[in-house]
Amino acid sequence: MKLTKWEFIGVILISGLGIFLHYAYELSESNQYVALFAPVNETIWEHLKMAFYGMIGFALFEYIFIGSEHKNFIFAKAFSSLLACFLVVVLYYGYTNFLDPSLYLDIIIFVVAILLAQMFSFAILKSKLFINGLNYIGLIAIFLAALTFASYTYEPPHDNNVFTETLSHE
Repeated sequence: MKLTKWEFIGVILISGLGIFLHYAYELSESNQYVALFAPVNETIWEHLKMAFYGMIGFALFEYIFIGSEHKNFIFAKAFSSLLACFLVVVLYYGYTNFLDPSLYLDIIIFVVAILLAQMFSFAILKSKLFINGLNYIGLIAIFLAALTFASYTYEPPHDNNVFTETLSHE
């Protein structure tokens, strides 16, 4: 029951942290360190930081209370953080193929992606899935994702829609 509560509370706190991150760069007066964690423009790519760092931020907090109870905690959180990003992209492009972009739908997609990712995290943690080295794979995945976010913040590819500014967030 303890894990269920944590993962559910996580949906709420991660969503709130995501909202804060959305405005953090602007509130920091374009601080380049904040740019590593917060969206710097209205591209889908930059908004994935809200999901990824929101999930990782909550995972760090959650680890203090229940992390040691689950041998696969780091892997579960790494997987779910990346899954949240994947879901945001798939759901966003899925609906914008049929409808005009909408801020309300974008917010719903963000929360749904976080909810589904937290459900996967819960399932992985409950499964007792553990293989030696699995958490190291999770740490490497987190590191590589953070490195990719940082590098593409400053030097994004120019030939991909994920890095093109959208109008729905203006």
